[in-house]
Amino acid sequence: MVFFLIALILAALGIGAYAYANTGVHDIALRDYHFTGVPDWVPVAVATGVVLFIFLLQAIYASVRIRMLRRATDRPRAVSAQRPVPPINR
Repeated sequence: MVFFLIALILAALGIGAYAYANTGVHDIALRDYHFTGVPDWVPVAVATGVVLFIFLLQAIYASVRIRMLRRATDRPRAVSAQRPVPPINR
């Protein structure tokens, strides 16, 4: 989650710098929708948001998976698994 926070801060700084340098607008046409006067930084911000959202989902999944694995190893084992294995006679 710390990496997500760092990535979020870097993305915000990058989009801020991009918006400061690119003050123009343009039109965007998506199938039946037509948007006019969209600032140049908006598509960059949307693309960054999608990537960060996917990264956040992966971080949440990894966190849940780690917790599940820790719980599985902390549980007491079955009685048959606690008995020592007899040595092999050679």
